[in-house]
Amino acid sequence: MAKDKRQYPRVEISWPATIVTDDGLVSCRTENLSPFGTLIRCSESPGPLDNFRLVFKPAERQLILATAEKVWSKSLDNNGSPSHTMGVRFTFIPEHDYQLIKGTVSQHT
Repeated sequence: MAKDKRQYPRVEISWPATIVTDDGLVSCRTENLSPFGTLIRCSESPGPLDNFRLVFKPAERQLILATAEKVWSKSLDNNGSPSHTMGVRFTFIPEHDYQLIKGTVSQHT
């Protein structure tokens, strides 16, 4: 088994999220999360992205706002059901939202 090369631990967490682009909104879900980035999956392609806004809706919590950049992306077609995954790095998160993510990750590790 290959060793995980991540500098920071990620936890499996599934939160609804929305990518905000100049062309509109794209719904997605987180698959894993760290205080510095996340893996998200969308049913539709968010199109070409560099820096963008990402809004999370954790269960029973306030919205979390972040600015992020795409690190990598992959599109798949699973029997006619498209899926788009993207690894993103947070470039800005307000301190109170950062602390909320950091606390969530700590609780699950």
